[in-house]
Amino acid sequence: MPHDARPVLPGAAVAPPSPGGRIFRVMGLVLAILWPVEVARLLFDVPGAVTGGASGLFLTFLALALATGDIGTRVLTLLLLAGIAALVQVDAAGAEAIAGFQDAMIFAAFLPSVFLLRNAVAGDRRLVDYRDRVAAADPERKKGLVLIGGHLIGSTLTVGAFAVLSPVVPADAGERERRDLALAAIFGVCLSVIWSPVFVAMAVVSEFMPQIALWKFVLVGLALAALGLAVAFARIRVPNRLALAADGVRGLSGILPWVVATAVFIVGLRSATELSTLEAAALTLPPLAAALLTMQPGGGVRAALTATGRSLGRLGAEISIVAWAFTLGAVMRASPTVEGAVRGVLTPDIPAPLLVAGIVAGMMAVVVMGGHPIVIASILLAVFASVDTQVHDLVVGAAVLLGWGCSAMIAPAGLIMIVSTGMFGVRRASVIFSDSAVLLVGFAGAGIGLLAALNAVIG
Repeated sequence: MPHDARPVLPGAAVAPPSPGGRIFRVMGLVLAILWPVEVARLLFDVPGAVTGGASGLFLTFLALALATGDIGTRVLTLLLLAGIAALVQVDAAGAEAIAGFQDAMIFAAFLPSVFLLRNAVAGDRRLVDYRDRVAAADPERKKGLVLIGGHLIGSTLTVGAFAVLSPVVPADAGERERRDLALAAIFGVCLSVIWSPVFVAMAVVSEFMPQIALWKFVLVGLALAALGLAVAFARIRVPNRLALAADGVRGLSGILPWVVATAVFIVGLRSATELSTLEAAALTLPPLAAALLTMQPGGGVRAALTATGRSLGRLGAEISIVAWAFTLGAVMRASPTVEGAVRGVLTPDIPAPLLVAGIVAGMMAVVVMGGHPIVIASILLAVFASVDTQVHDLVVGAAVLLGWGCSAMIAPAGLIMIVSTGMFGVRRASVIFSDSAVLLVGFAGAGIGLLAALNAVIG
């Protein structure tokens, strides 16, 4: 790898403008303290005073996040808190709420670890080489390479994949060409949501269903992603679609081992220990990032660490929503009130395919209307944990992942949609209300059919 100390991507491993406010700096400092403390709590038996102090710091961080969040974040946070308070009052579930809150503290280590890995990968010169290769391709091949690139790069960089791929759009490209390339990138990244342990989606699903081995969720998610890629490639007009896909994979062969290593190490640590997926990722991602950074010049290391440090104060909304939704889900799982309410609705005689379709459609409907996927996912997982249905737990979790990935493709207020349309220079409405809706419905239907067939085999 060339020892070039310059940043290799627009915005890659370079800190965004500082929010500037003192309160954000305080939040960053609090999270910088909590991150190693949470790692230490995973590795050692720490005194109760340490856990208590960490809980107080985390609560301080969440309070500051509420104070600095936008109106949507504040409303959603208050609704989650109201739900927790109501169930605590009705079911005397104070202990469950405290336990759920303390379990949610792992997000203070998980999300910063994800950002560190993302900044480390973003500084890899080989991503620029791939981008240049894509930019030189003809329009139809370019769509296929962006699709594959979005999927593989997105599995570790998450929304950072759009910074890699958006420069392939020609300066004189029309609205349709920009939209088509944006759609290819969005579809590729969202398919990686279904299987990659780096995304919150997989961490949340496996956390709510610890009885299912993580590798099973990853394997089923990969099968769904492969199905989605096949559906997407069917719409690309090239003579040999399989060769195009293989060309995209070869172009990323330099970073592919890191993608595989990330998934393997998280799955392996989760399988070999009693750690949750969130905990396994929090322990695994920093060493992987450090190993990748050792291959980069000193300037790249410094830039990645600086970018990660400055991003900590800006994670308030993300951590706040996932933490409170996680706590609500924990309370709901132990709630006799919730169990009694859903038993009258989710009866054992409802056909499994109908329930699977309901999970996916419900996720998509709520998110399209402005809801947050982790909230509806936590509620669905808690509800299905409270009743016996004809759907196997593995299929329930996979259906939530499928719904999460599909909803992210059309969520008007979702981070993936906001970042991608901004970087590709297209209107959100043109992406959401396009002929890709047919592609999305086709993939969702095929995915539901695959999960229903899987349920028939293992149920």
